[in-house]
Amino acid sequence: METAQMTSLLERLLTSHEELLALGERKTEVLKLGDMKALDVLLKEEDLQVKKLQLIEKERMLKFTNVTLGDVLEQADEADKVKLLHLQDQLIQTYEALKSRNELNQELLEQSLQYVNMSLSMVQPQSEPSTYSNTKKNPYANQSSSLFDSKA
Repeated sequence: METAQMTSLLERLLTSHEELLALGERKTEVLKLGDMKALDVLLKEEDLQVKKLQLIEKERMLKFTNVTLGDVLEQADEADKVKLLHLQDQLIQTYEALKSRNELNQELLEQSLQYVNMSLSMVQPQSEPSTYSNTKKNPYANQSSSLFDSKA
């Protein structure tokens, strides 16, 4: 019973992670193109997929509160062990691919932000300091280019 439930749960987790990975790959292409409308749509899809993943994880926590995959493997027959271990390996590989894809997307976003900030700083005029400054200077105050030396 636990073996079948764990297998089903791992398959759903794997499917959800693979869908997130596909969204991440699409997001990379959208970021390269700079299409903000498509990025917005992808972010909404990604949010829905993350919520789905959270529901699966919540279900896992309820069904297998104090049970690990190792515990299930000890009770499973050989065919189920092979299937569970294969699912575990696929899930780990998909998770690692998703992690590296997200890091790449993060770098692309940071580069885009740097480009936007640089473009804005080139276009915007230099602003005056936001603190008080004395606009009327004393014309007799300590001028370094005086014609006469007052100490002589």
